[in-house]
Amino acid sequence: MNTSVKWVAVTTVALFAAGCSVFKGQKTAGQFVDDSTIATRAKAALVKDSTVSATDFTINVYKGEVTLTGVAKNESEVNRAIDDIKRVDGVKSVKNSTRLASAE
Repeated sequence: MNTSVKWVAVTTVALFAAGCSVFKGQKTAGQFVDDSTIATRAKAALVKDSTVSATDFTINVYKGEVTLTGVAKNESEVNRAIDDIKRVDGVKSVKNSTRLASAE
């Protein structure tokens, strides 16, 4: 296989792995990688914080804007999670879409 065919194959696989949003024109491949990196770093920030239950939260990123969803034990946990995420490089803003666990 010649070099140009290999590059075409690698590029095709990379774009396919980037997901439908790249093909629908919502994001470029570079934005997808950046957003994926931000999401990974944000999740890691929550994992490092012993006062936050990282498994209770989901992080979605679009163009550096993070949406935090999930169920928190209390408002303090939500605030701490948001603060952790805001310190991640590349995060432009954090939207809180979490719910508080009910005592019922």
